[in-house]
Amino acid sequence: MLLIGPIGFLTPWILSALAALPVLWLILRAMPPSPRLVRFPGTRLLLGLKDPHPVARHTPWWLLLLRVLAIAALILGFAGPVWKPAPDEGGQGPLLIVMDAGWAAAPDWPQRQARALRALDRAASAGQPAALLVADGRAEGALPFMPATQLAAQLRALRPVAWETRYPADPDAALSDAPAGLSVLWLSDGLDHPGRAEWLAALGGTVTVVPPEGPRLSLELVPGDQPALRMRSTTATAEPEVLAIGLDPQGTPRELARLQPGDGAEDAGVTSRLIPITLPSELRNRITRFEIQGHSSAGAVVLADDSLRRRKVALVGDDRASEGQRLLSPLHYLRRALMPTTDLIEGGLADVLQATPDVIVLADQLGLADDPALREWVEAGGLLIRFAGPRMAASDRLGEEPLLPVRLRAGGRDIGGALSWGEPRTIAPFAADGPFAGLAVPEDATVRAQLLAEPAPDLADRTIARLSDSTPLVTRAPLGQGQLVLFHTTANAEWSNLAISGLFVEMMDRLVRTARVSAATPEAEHAEQPFWLPELVLDGFGRVAELTDPAPVAAVDFARGPAPGAPAGLYRGGERVAALNAGGPMALADWPGVRMERAAQAPGLDLRGWLIGLAALLLALDALGSAWLARGRQRALA
Repeated sequence: MLLIGPIGFLTPWILSALAALPVLWLILRAMPPSPRLVRFPGTRLLLGLKDPHPVARHTPWWLLLLRVLAIAALILGFAGPVWKPAPDEGGQGPLLIVMDAGWAAAPDWPQRQARALRALDRAASAGQPAALLVADGRAEGALPFMPATQLAAQLRALRPVAWETRYPADPDAALSDAPAGLSVLWLSDGLDHPGRAEWLAALGGTVTVVPPEGPRLSLELVPGDQPALRMRSTTATAEPEVLAIGLDPQGTPRELARLQPGDGAEDAGVTSRLIPITLPSELRNRITRFEIQGHSSAGAVVLADDSLRRRKVALVGDDRASEGQRLLSPLHYLRRALMPTTDLIEGGLADVLQATPDVIVLADQLGLADDPALREWVEAGGLLIRFAGPRMAASDRLGEEPLLPVRLRAGGRDIGGALSWGEPRTIAPFAADGPFAGLAVPEDATVRAQLLAEPAPDLADRTIARLSDSTPLVTRAPLGQGQLVLFHTTANAEWSNLAISGLFVEMMDRLVRTARVSAATPEAEHAEQPFWLPELVLDGFGRVAELTDPAPVAAVDFARGPAPGAPAGLYRGGERVAALNAGGPMALADWPGVRMERAAQAPGLDLRGWLIGLAALLLALDALGSAWLARGRQRALA
């Protein structure tokens, strides 16, 4: 950049065209307007007369001045003049641009690109090589240094990523080809990231850090019985609202609700606010994402998955036990297990069907053949969970009972009673590809009685939980778009102590989360589950990105959070849908021994557009002046 007083020129070599202005002035001065030939027979009568308005031999001086000024304005405009440009405090040696490219860099990404392009222009005018380090975790090997003009296109095509900023693990290897006298421009997102201090120490020399413009905000889901959102910010001022985006009854995404942040607590410069999600279940189940209003980054977005939806569960059973016999009620333990995480409704089967629940739980109920509405509800996508009991065991037509995942034997099996020879059976470890995968089985959880299933070729495929003797404890089968699930023991402590264990709560929670899931094919049900498949991914700005050639993500990598190859988004593993959200804890970066460029510093007033506009105005005045002169000559001739 060439500085002439308060004006700087980005491309000063164009100013050399100003030397041609005197030559242009002489050419225009020596070339009068071309004469017009008019043939008139009476011209002989005018011989000897003197014309009071002779045709000028030269172009008028004021018209020449307009034309020269217009050309000078064009030359100055193309030279890229800037009024009082921001001083470039970086060194004059080879340039290295370090760009934080995580989600925290997204809100002011255009300003970052513009600042980096100005640095490349400076390096190009000085003839210095340059390199670009994009801190998105995908840079490998030594950084290549090349002419600065070759990096401009790559810089313009860069976009932030939907995970945290990540630096190469080995700074020395990445800088192995760096020339001496390196000048570093670090466009920081204002946050501390692993490896940042090591890179700062390895760079040394002249390092200019450009901090972000405005605060950084992130949004995180806080799981629990009452889910909430946690908003973090690098400023203590009032925070914007959180928008709940979901589908309206017509299936169109729109704003469904606004959540107000509460009081904040500051820790090491980061303010944290808790936002309870106090919305009706019907509204909350339609929400697909939460986002901070006016803040475009993947860290300011929380995608809703199975853990956020609060199912509506209907309990149907005999609950006529007295106050002193409440522990004998088949619905008591179901209430205790489901109440913290679901919305419960109770009543007769016909009444609860009108409330359109997601799950219906039947405790020791028979005679469902005469209720076609229940079958239609399951086929439409409902989840029906049934529990065995004395009434089912005593039925002589149990083999004909509809809406069961397997055929049952009448009479039941007493394996731990006073009249039996056997001992109560424990629960076998759960399969790694089933809905209860990963749940720990207590050693004291035993079953004393159960309903046995009739042998069938598909019995093993429909069994999702077994006892230690390999007999079914829980079976499941698809019906239309819904599911049928049967616990082969009771919902209370009459046949087993499963209902009074913590495992019962976890099993019911897992089953309820699979509600409203389309029936899976046998291949999908038995597919290995160490991988998660992406269904929807975000870009660094928090927008839905195009899903091209999706690759499965290993469960180990999935548990570590968003990363290269696993951006923020929704992923499916078997019947479960889980969200990888980019927002989380934040820590401010510390920059000892560097030059800090003021983020609010004005880059200078670009005069390019003004000068080109002035040139256009002068050319328009030139055209008007030429037309006025031609009209004056016509009047004189008339």
